[in-house]
Amino acid sequence: MKLYSFSPSKLTYLDSGEFIVRYLTDVTNQGIDLTVDPDFKTLHDSLATQSPVFNQALAQIRAHAETQELLLLDHARDKKLSTLRTALAVARNSDTAAVIEAYGKIKVIINQYKGIEKANYPAESLALTNLITDLRSTIHLPYASLLGLVPHIDNLETANQNFIAKFDIRSTNVISTQTFDTKQLQKNILTTYKALTEYAEVMAKVKNNTYYNTLITTINYSRQYYATIVAGYGSGSKTTPPPAPTA
Repeated sequence: MKLYSFSPSKLTYLDSGEFIVRYLTDVTNQGIDLTVDPDFKTLHDSLATQSPVFNQALAQIRAHAETQELLLLDHARDKKLSTLRTALAVARNSDTAAVIEAYGKIKVIINQYKGIEKANYPAESLALTNLITDLRSTIHLPYASLLGLVPHIDNLETANQNFIAKFDIRSTNVISTQTFDTKQLQKNILTTYKALTEYAEVMAKVKNNTYYNTLITTINYSRQYYATIVAGYGSGSKTTPPPAPTA
């Protein structure tokens, strides 16, 4: 049997970490007795040892990316709130009595939430939700509609919900403060993986027995799937890897 043609070095940092975990999981699921070949076991155990450290480094990358995304989403909702205030200010100098009345009613509500942009994330999320509820109440919605604020309220709600959705699924694990050389860690773990797979392929050719053929088949599960991941880079699509068959 042969290895499925695939170069793990083309994987991103995050995908390469998942790739190694997938390989380790597949071997476990197949119930392969690694003691049959001590040399293969040594390489496999090395991967198992390196993987948690590499994943710690990747967790830092993932957390940083999430932090940056939250900052952008928070800025977006702050901007929508500012736009709502600007739209309200347009009515301040109106000559129409009904508009002036509506302006006064809505301004009282919005002033109650002054400075909420400076609150912590959960506090701002709740405050914006309450503000939107107040503006949409049966008492205030007619005033907001008269002033043309409804689209701005809708936009603010969308921006706030986008932030809340991301904040709720953010990583909650404690991120290590240790400094990692992620590039070197990736190089080391993929070098070990390459040695392991090449060794398994040679043994499968020499022995041509069930044990080594099963090893190659198991190794190929992850190689085939992640080859499709690499092929999809740039398309914005990523599917969930199917579980490997269990023994």
